[in-house]
Amino acid sequence: MSASHSKHSRPADDDAQLDPSGVPSDGDASDQPPEDPYVVRLKRDIAERDSRLAEAEEKVRHYAQSADKMRTEYQASRERVQRENERNAAREKLKLVGGLLEVLDSLDRSLDSAKGGEVNSSFVAGVQLIRSQLEGALTGLGLVRFDGLGESFDPNRHQAVTSVPVTDPAQAGRVLHCVAAGVLVGDEVVRAASVVVGQGTASEDVH
Repeated sequence: MSASHSKHSRPADDDAQLDPSGVPSDGDASDQPPEDPYVVRLKRDIAERDSRLAEAEEKVRHYAQSADKMRTEYQASRERVQRENERNAAREKLKLVGGLLEVLDSLDRSLDSAKGGEVNSSFVAGVQLIRSQLEGALTGLGLVRFDGLGESFDPNRHQAVTSVPVTDPAQAGRVLHCVAAGVLVGDEVVRAASVVVGQGTASEDVH
């Protein structure tokens, strides 16, 4: 009985060495066959390629950021130069208009002096024509006249020639009469308007 049992029994170690297919399994990883050199080289090449690709993508991002920064700085610089050129042009225009305005004033004084005097009418007509042409040129440069009537007195726009007492509190500090029109070019005051300003009573001024 014992002999039969020993004949049909298998060691437990033999069962551990069989896989489900019945083929003996390798007991140690060191028994695995070495990896194909071609596969090893291929994996290494792929890893190097991926590394180079990552580096190239990083460089592209860096160059793109640098290009964006340079583009932004260039645009800002260009806008700065443009604004400065516009300011310079505006200053030159104001200077030109101011000079021509003095010539226009001289012509107006000459015409006023000629009124009622013994001056050749054709000469007066010629001066009037020149004056009209000069004023047209100034208008083309953006010259606009203003009187400021009804406006609150503003020292940037008005020059008070005198003031007159008023009984209406609403008229105190306002332009009541224009002695000489002011001149604007765009938003710039070339010449303040000479005006008469309403003056309230002492009690009104306090309030």
